[in-house]
Amino acid sequence: MLNATVVRAESGRYAAALVCVPGLWAGPVVWRRFAGYLAHRGWESHLVDVATVAGDVAARGAAVAEYAAARGVPAVVLGHDAGGLVALAAASAAAAVVLVAPLLPASAPARTLAARRGAVLPLVLGQPVPPPDLAAAGPLCGELPPPECAAIVGGLRPESAAVLRDVARGRFRPAPLGDVPALVVAGDRDPLLPPVSAALLARTIGAEQATIAGGGHWLLGGTAWQPTVDTVHRWIVRRLGESLLEFYAEAMADRAEDEDEGEDEG
Repeated sequence: MLNATVVRAESGRYAAALVCVPGLWAGPVVWRRFAGYLAHRGWESHLVDVATVAGDVAARGAAVAEYAAARGVPAVVLGHDAGGLVALAAASAAAAVVLVAPLLPASAPARTLAARRGAVLPLVLGQPVPPPDLAAAGPLCGELPPPECAAIVGGLRPESAAVLRDVARGRFRPAPLGDVPALVVAGDRDPLLPPVSAALLARTIGAEQATIAGGGHWLLGGTAWQPTVDTVHRWIVRRLGESLLEFYAEAMADRAEDEDEGEDEG
């Protein structure tokens, strides 16, 4: 069973669910600032905890797809870091997919995450892999202020060895998404996803690409989060907004009719 924290829209405008997937070692709380901003814009966000799902990236993707399909409304799946790979694995149930600073499987930075001290033995034994400490978190934190970096690292949790193997060894390979609209959002200073790698991933899956100037890997915080969330919001509205607004209007009309009928029966 996939657990999720739901952040309701302050004033709903879109009949859609934004399903937000965290990355390696991270919990759903990393999406809280994003979700709060989007709630103000009229979106409902579902912050899922994929750490409760046993298995690899595909297993997490299947759980997210099942959760998205059960919403009863179109779902846009957003993933950060390795959560981007989970979002790709869940694309069959998505109206659109947004990858925020995703990891490129089997890339040198991805292999480095698995090869750091303290990770190799648990990975070999198939045991939960402890998160990086503050000294090793430089690539994750990038240009974040030290207090914010410390808070992020302090909230990290052990990661599934199966998921980390998928990321480091390329066992999960991104593939073209066909008719599912997709966006890759990457910082131009991300050491885990250099611009050339972001462009390669976007071409591979058939996605559009947006670059956040001055952004590192943690686009959910620091000074990069605001331009990132603005970019994501505008893209979703541009690609899906008209149909979602129409869907919302129809849903509101149906609900008003049901309420009127209930009053008549009373």
